[in-house]
Order: sequence, then structure tokens, then C-alpha cells
Amino acid sequence: MNQSKRISAVLALSLTLIVGCSDNEPTEQEVVANVVLKSMSSVDNEVYQPGQEITVDFSTETTLLTNEHVGVSFILIERSKVSELETEEEPDGYDLGEFYIEQLQEGEQNHSAKLILPNEDLSTGEFVIAAFVDTSGVISNEADVTDNKSRGIESGDETTYSSIAIKDGRYHDFVLEKVKVGDGFAIFPGPGKRDTSGVGQPTHKVPDLIGFVNAKKFGDSVKEADISATITIGDNTYDAHLWNELEQTYGDTMKIVFPDHEQSHYFPWDVAVNGELLKAIHDNFDRESDKNSFSMTFTFQDDSAEIEDDKENNSITVEVPYVLYHNEVKTAESAELSSKKTTLTSAPASQTNASAATSLAKVGSWSGTYGDSDAVAISPSFYSYMNVTSSNGGSAEALVEADLDLYLFDKSASLVSASAEASANVSDGEITYAASFSVLGDTLIDEGDTLTALDKSLGYSWSEEQKVVETTFTIVIVPVTVEAGVSGSLDLGIGLAYGNSRIDLGGDIVSASMDAYASAEINLGVASGGVGIDFLIIADTFNATLYADLAKAITDSKITLGIDVTNDIEAISGEFYVYVKYPKYKWCCKIKTKTKTQTIYDTGTLYDKSWTILEESATLNY
Repeated sequence: MNQSKRISAVLALSLTLIVGCSDNEPTEQEVVANVVLKSMSSVDNEVYQPGQEITVDFSTETTLLTNEHVGVSFILIERSKVSELETEEEPDGYDLGEFYIEQLQEGEQNHSAKLILPNEDLSTGEFVIAAFVDTSGVISNEADVTDNKSRGIESGDETTYSSIAIKDGRYHDFVLEKVKVGDGFAIFPGPGKRDTSGVGQPTHKVPDLIGFVNAKKFGDSVKEADISATITIGDNTYDAHLWNELEQTYGDTMKIVFPDHEQSHYFPWDVAVNGELLKAIHDNFDRESDKNSFSMTFTFQDDSAEIEDDKENNSITVEVPYVLYHNEVKTAESAELSSKKTTLTSAPASQTNASAATSLAKVGSWSGTYGDSDAVAISPSFYSYMNVTSSNGGSAEALVEADLDLYLFDKSASLVSASAEASANVSDGEITYAASFSVLGDTLIDEGDTLTALDKSLGYSWSEEQKVVETTFTIVIVPVTVEAGVSGSLDLGIGLAYGNSRIDLGGDIVSASMDAYASAEINLGVASGGVGIDFLIIADTFNATLYADLAKAITDSKITLGIDVTNDIEAISGEFYVYVKYPKYKWCCKIKTKTKTQTIYDTGTLYDKSWTILEESATLNY
């Protein structure tokens, strides 16, 4: 090879080497959007049974993604069949549900999922729990989805799996999660107003306490139980008696039936106290204290042949503040509990000042909260008052009030407020009256006058569907906006009269028939859903009749009065649920649609009663 050719070859080889070296220089790796199932821990217990709740801790690692409403699905499969997760379109496993990640964050995130093992006859032995991140495919720009799921077990890497052993039998456990007294406090009749000697089951229908429990059932071998209640005052514990709707009596226990085992359920209760317990409540009452209270305990009574796994969660105790009232207002107690004032207040000054005039008054009152204010509840409050006095040649005043306060998803509104009052005296020969009626804040009646004679009927009928509240919550991974309100009718029918020195006031102060209505908007593009509702909030008629006869006030120094107050109520009954449909990853290749329902209420009628709040007549002699 001549010199020139040799130089050309060397130059060519050198260029080739230079280019080759340049091609082999390390380059910066491109960062891509991705989420990885990084790890999964072992479950707490060594052995579990079908129907039992388990906790699985796991972690994810995210790069360049901030997606919201990301679901993580879990599957339970026998260890011997775990390869089917990669080879079979429908592996022989069990769906354990989904975990909700509100939003992905850059870097590593730790999560803790509560899952329920299926209520099925599982074979005993070793199982594996596997997971898949983004079960519904809400992430559209992920670079690699193969690391979203549990992987590597075939080569001995179980970092992203959790091992679990299943034993014979079915898990069985009742859990009493919450007890709520309707208004947060109780009001009882004072001494002399009701029997304090009776023992056993009360015979009256007027509830002394109302409220609800939230309870959960694990396992499907037993679906019903009895609940009992006791009240502890000082060192003594007494049986409280629970209303049984079918028998229309108060009994030692109340039966509850669980619609399913997947979520907590609402169960209403209505408690009455017998004479013996009422006397203990009287004896324990300290007039000088504003902190009178007793303990109330609710307990599951499991009469099944099954062995319950944990009986420590079968009871729950709450402290209940209470006050006493008297129908004769002269010694009425008043109290403010939890910043809420009772309607039973001390008598007006004209009554309590005996040196100025002789007086007699009667009061009938009832209030309570039916339902769960975090969902749907109604709080009726009824008050009637009649007072006669010897002043001004003989005088009388009468008042009736009715209020229904509505709660929807922890927001409150005045559903209806109605009142009527009248006063007259012999000296003036006149009557002054006033009446009002408002629905959801709108005043429909507001009138009054002073006249020498009166014979008037006031009536109003309201019938409408009206939105009250909008709220948003999440079912599984699906955000749902629910608009809720009321639909039905509210009526007022009151008569007022004054003639021949007699005052009359009465009628249906409120007649209500109100259902709940709702609609849902699904706020996730891959999902759909809606509302199922057939739910009575309240059907109620509060009737009061009051009179005072002043005709013999001057001639005989005598005034007669009468008051008759009744209530007929049915409240919080029916079904109210929200459901969503969303795509769900099924190992390994198929996308299917799954439906999930969140039950707000699924309850029969417990509160369906008629009772007399007060029925008395009396004569004031002076």
C-alpha cells in the first residue's frame, strides 16, 4: 500500500473510532409519566376466615402524574393458581374491592386499605393478595402499565404481594359503632306528673328518648340480632324499654336485621322509662346544677348458635344530659344544654308574682329529632300554653306553636313554622290575636289585630318540590354531587274565636306530608350512576284545642280552662341510596363495568304513633 493510501486508511479508521466512541457516550434517560405499585406488606394475622375484615398496607411511586380519583383493585387467589393472573382472562380468584386514592402525588405514597374477605366457602390453605393501580383507567398518558400491578412472584419476588392463610368456618361479628340521642339530651316529666311506682314494660306510647344506632355485621351466617338498653344512675342500673313497631308495645329488646354486610347501617330506636326508673331520675336530679345526666348503654344480644369473634364491640355507652318539666308552669324547670334552649321555660312574671294576681297555667310540649342529621333528619317541636289569671277582672292567654326543622347532609333549614296566640280580659272586653305560617323561610301568613269580638278561620296549603341542599361525596372512586330537597304538602288550619267572655283557639296547627327527593351528577368521565329514593321524611298532624271561659270571673271569681293536645306522627321510613357504575379491571385483560351502591337509608317504619301530649281541664278560684 502506498503512502497516500495508508494515510487515508488511518484517517478513515480514526474517524470510525471517533464516531463509535461518540455513539457510545451515555445519554440522560428521558423521564416519563408513570405510577408504580412499589410494595405491599403482609396482613396482621396469620390466619383469617371468610367474611373477616383485613388491612393491607401498600405503597405507590409516581412520576409526572397528578391524576385524581385513582382506584386500586385487589384480588384474592390461591397461591397455587397465582400464575392465572398473567395467563387467564378470568383467573379463579375473588374480588376484594377497591381502594380510593384521592390524588396522585410526585414520589412515594403510603396507603392502608381495609378489605373484606368474601363470604364464600373458600378452600383452606395459602392465598395471595394482588393489586392493580388505576383499576378504571383514569390515567390516559402513562408510559408503562406493566408495573401498575403485582408482579414477579414467578421468579420469587413477592414485594408487591401479600400472603394470607384461610382457615375453616365463617367469620361472625356484630359491631356497634355509634349511638346518638336525637336532640343530645332528654326531657322528663317532673314529680307528680306521671306514675313513679310501675315496674316492667311501660304502657304509655309517648317516647321518652329517641335516637339511632349505627351498626355493622361481618360475615353472612347471621343477619339479625336483638338490641337491649339500660340506664345507669349513680350505682344503680335499670332496664330501658324499646319500642317494637309490629307489636305496638315497648319491650325488653328491639330486633334489627342487616340488609348486607358491606357497610354500616342505621337503626332507629324509641325508648320509654317505667315508673321505677322515672323515680330514680327524679331523685337524682339536682335543681342547683346545670349538669344533670345519666349513662345509657346499648348492647347486642346474639341468640344465634354461631360463636361471635369479638364481643367487646357489642356495647356502647353514652352520657345523656337531662332536665325535668312540669305541666303546671308555676314551678317549671328550664335549662340550656349544648347551647340549645328547651321550649320549657319559667312562667311569666304575672304568674309567679302571687301578691299581684292569682293564676293557673298549663303547658303541653314535645320535641325530638328523628333520623341522622348527617343524612336526613326531621326535628319536630310542639308547644301549647294556656294561662288564666285574676288580673283585669279576669284574663286569659293562649299560645300554640309548631316547628319542623329539616336536616339534609348536616345542613339545616326551617321546613315549617306555625303559631297562633290570643289574649283577652274582662275589663277591656277585647281580644288580641296573632298568627303566622312560614315554609322554608318564606312567610305565607303574618297577621294580628285587637277586636271586641272574633270568629276567624286561618288556613293555608303549601304543595311543592323544592331543592334544599347540594353536597358532594365519593363512592369507591367516583365523585358524586347530590341535590336533595323536599316534596309534598304542608297545611295550616286554625280557628280563633272570642264571644260571651270565652276565648277559643285550636285546630291542626301543622299537617305535614313530606318526602325526600334527590338527583345525582356523576363527576368522573368514565363512570355513570344515579339515585334511588322512596323515602318519607315525615307525615304528621299536630292538633291543639284550648279554651278559657271568663264569664264568671267577676260574679263568682272563677275561670275555667281546658287544653287538649295530640300528635300523630310517622317519620324516617323508606329507601334512599346513591349508585355508581364504573369500569373495573379484571385480571388480566378484560375491562368490565362494576356497580357500587351507597345506602343512606334502608329502614322500615319505627316511628308511627299517635299519642296525647296533654289533656286537662281546670278551674281557677280566687
